[in-house]
Amino acid sequence: MASLIKDGVLLELTGQAPSPSKDYHQLLITRKEVIHRWWRISLRNDAKKVAPGELRETLEDFIYDDTLQAEIKRIFSESWCEYAKNLCQGNIDYIVRMPKPIQILMASYLELEDVASLAQTCKTFREVCNSDALWERIYEDNCDTVTEEVRSLAQDVGWKELFFLNKLQLQVKLRRKRGKGQVSKGNGDTVFLTSK
Repeated sequence: MASLIKDGVLLELTGQAPSPSKDYHQLLITRKEVIHRWWRISLRNDAKKVAPGELRETLEDFIYDDTLQAEIKRIFSESWCEYAKNLCQGNIDYIVRMPKPIQILMASYLELEDVASLAQTCKTFREVCNSDALWERIYEDNCDTVTEEVRSLAQDVGWKELFFLNKLQLQVKLRRKRGKGQVSKGNGDTVFLTSK
């Protein structure tokens, strides 16, 4: 699992302090230390003489440093501060650090309701749960046959949308794609469609 942590960096946040300040901040948490850097941004001439600042402390020291935690809450948010404290206590979220193909494989075993719930947990899983690779797997697992025509349509509309089409809508889209321009309804009527 340790190989999932690139360059020993557990967390890197950058951003501008809340208004009226324009200062720029970076929070970097590695396996051994917490590094807080800041750059003073001002239109005044006297601010140009102020050098960038840096504060380094061990993970254990950060857990008890209320001053630095208050600064992290002010700049980034209370939830980021709590996340940083958890990392310093050894609570590392390895699952979001796994390669995308493994995340997609794991998500493909979930029920559809659980995929929707997982997508709401974080940005990483929102991307995974909306990826074409995941929905292609779900489509192949839940649908009878996947023809080259269906694959071609999936390239146009995406696997997720294709999965949620009902059978009549799918037939209409396939016929439009073929360019035949007509679809027969079950009651004997024929509806003429224009090809796109």
